[in-house]
Amino acid sequence: MLEVVKIGTQLRAARERALLTQEELAARAEVQPLTISRIETNKVEPRYSTIRKVAKALSVDPSELLPKE
Repeated sequence: MLEVVKIGTQLRAARERALLTQEELAARAEVQPLTISRIETNKVEPRYSTIRKVAKALSVDPSELLPKE
């Protein structure tokens, strides 16, 4: 069974550390602002390709956005 990955808390914290709005991060990651909002509120499970884009836009390793176990 596949586990649902919820990265909302980690993404929001990383975005706020970078002093970016959701719109600014979306532009840098080349995704829609609504995508960032939905990920941050855990309404969607992002594809790994989206996680990579967002991590690159934040200059962090994608693993930093994954929940800590």
